[in-house]
Amino acid sequence: MSELWHLFIEMTVPPDEFPLGETIGFMNVITLADSAEAAQAKIEAYFATFNWHIVQVENSTVIDPNFVADDDEFAEIIERAYSHPDPIICGTFHSYKIN
Repeated sequence: MSELWHLFIEMTVPPDEFPLGETIGFMNVITLADSAEAAQAKIEAYFATFNWHIVQVENSTVIDPNFVADDDEFAEIIERAYSHPDPIICGTFHSYKIN
């Protein structure tokens, strides 16, 4: 049975994606899947089309249908995911440089 999954991921992007050249960061992603593994595989395949790559999944959890987020952005991406038949909804990409 498919459920909405929340994955908090660290990922890499090409250097020309962001104005300051950051190539690594993290974000929240919401998608519909049958398991955490299926959710990660779906997101990896989608990101590969942009040459973005998951470094690691920090956390993956099923979103309880009664969950109420206290963060406006997170609440909005969950709401958007519920209104799409096959969502991959990404939050803000928080980037940083590696020394």
